[in-house]
Amino acid sequence: MPKPHHIAIPIFPNLQSLDAVGPGQVFGSANQLLTREAYRIRFVATAPGPVATTAGFSLTADSLRSVPATSIDTLIVPGGDDKGVREALADKQFMRWLKAAALNSTRACSVCSGAFLLAATGVLDGRNAATHWSATANLQRAFPKLRVDEQSIYVNDGKYWTSAGVTTGIDMSLALLEADHGRDVATAVARQLVVYMRRPGHQTQFSATLNAQSATDDRLATLAGWIEANLHKPLDVETLAGRAAMSPRSFHRNVRKELGVSPARFVEAIRLDAARRLLDARTFDLAQIAERAGFSGPDHLIRAFGRRFGVTPAAYRQMHGA
Repeated sequence: MPKPHHIAIPIFPNLQSLDAVGPGQVFGSANQLLTREAYRIRFVATAPGPVATTAGFSLTADSLRSVPATSIDTLIVPGGDDKGVREALADKQFMRWLKAAALNSTRACSVCSGAFLLAATGVLDGRNAATHWSATANLQRAFPKLRVDEQSIYVNDGKYWTSAGVTTGIDMSLALLEADHGRDVATAVARQLVVYMRRPGHQTQFSATLNAQSATDDRLATLAGWIEANLHKPLDVETLAGRAAMSPRSFHRNVRKELGVSPARFVEAIRLDAARRLLDARTFDLAQIAERAGFSGPDHLIRAFGRRFGVTPAAYRQMHGA
């Protein structure tokens, strides 16, 4: 029987619990599905015992000394609140172990603000990296040798993997699992965890529908969902205003105020999100994608796609592979 793949998740006071538990559960579920200990998962900390999280409960850790940095296959560094990350950075024993583990492991990964800890070891210099959208500017300022990806939910550069925020650690872990055991196992774990969609790393941290859901006017969130389900229909201002129970003038003003874009750009953003998902699926050609996403034709899609993403749909599909 193959030896277990050793995963170490170093934790510290005031860590974000899901950053650590989410990836741990992905690999733990893989063990259940594979009916063997394919992964041996350990939380480790400077001192053994309970470690407080920002959620108000504690996780139990083994000591760093009990897990040699040279024994790790995959390192996953979670994030935490500002105080927790600052204190972890100041913990010399923790950071020495972290650097040695990052250098010696087969894969070194971070979740959310864990990127600050991994970057502080120097291993990410000159590499692409991701972190939570609210921290991308700070990460770039603190570590100018990095190339911070402000959009992607996770980034893979060599043996280093960095993910955006919180739940994206699950997406990254599913990608790691797929690399180890294939797509079928990763998909089965995603189903078991009731993950709505296995998201590719280049998927943006933002979507037009999610932005609408953050608006103070619930009618826009409801409308965004309706638009997604009716991309094939005419989506002019009069139609949308009627669905939102507003006059066209009030609707235009409300969309501008709440979302910072015109109604036309709001609809186009939802169409482009749909087009990108169809490109990721690699099932349809460009004409079919344009039709399904509600564009007048491939040329219309190419122009809008290039304006928003800076590349053509064909280049996007080629860059992100199957």
